Amino acid sequence: MKKALVVEGNEGIRRLLIEVLAEEGYSVDAVTNGLEALERIQKCIPSVVLLDSELPDMGGIEVLTKISNSYPNLPVVLLAYIDETDVKISQKIGLVKYCIIKPFSLTDLIELLNSFEI
Repeated sequence: MKKALVVEGNEGIRRLLIEVLAEEGYSVDAVTNGLEALERIQKCIPSVVLLDSELPDMGGIEVLTKISNSYPNLPVVLLAYIDETDVKISQKIGLVKYCIIKPFSLTDLIELLNSFEI
């Protein structure tokens, strides 16, 4: 079964993502901060991670860097706002491979997820 980890500080967005991913056939786990995300990934590697760029304990780019260093083939979709400078820089250097800009279209998100070979 496809497994998704949602790392989102905003409760409303987190609930929406859980619901949408479940409808798409994912087993979904969700956490609210970067430290929890890193701990969950070590216990059970998901098929995909949806990662908020603004977490309460550390930046999304920092979490993404740690995930990419340990699990380079794990697809991580960064959920970011269009004006985030660190996200733009990280995209230019190739750290951010997949990014959805908030507010995002659920259709675009599903299309992106369907493009992964999971």
